[in-house]
Amino acid sequence: MWSVDGRQVVHQSGLSIEVLDGSFSNPLDLSVKGDKGFSAPELALMIREGMEYAAKNGAKTAVRAIQSKSTTDKPKRPILKLKK
Repeated sequence: MWSVDGRQVVHQSGLSIEVLDGSFSNPLDLSVKGDKGFSAPELALMIREGMEYAAKNGAKTAVRAIQSKSTTDKPKRPILKLKK
């Protein structure tokens, strides 16, 4: 029913799932094509089934570099203490 085609998992009905960011076991961004004709619960079930199939069969995923938030060198504020 499912087949792995490079970075996509394709169902025999034409539904294809591609992970744009993350992995199939931990997706952060998905691209779903060919989803016409499915109700919302059916589509959710199909996507979950396709993701599980891809994770088990080692489908390739797109690798995006995680950019860390760069911090500028800001001096620390002085701690002001008031004397009694």
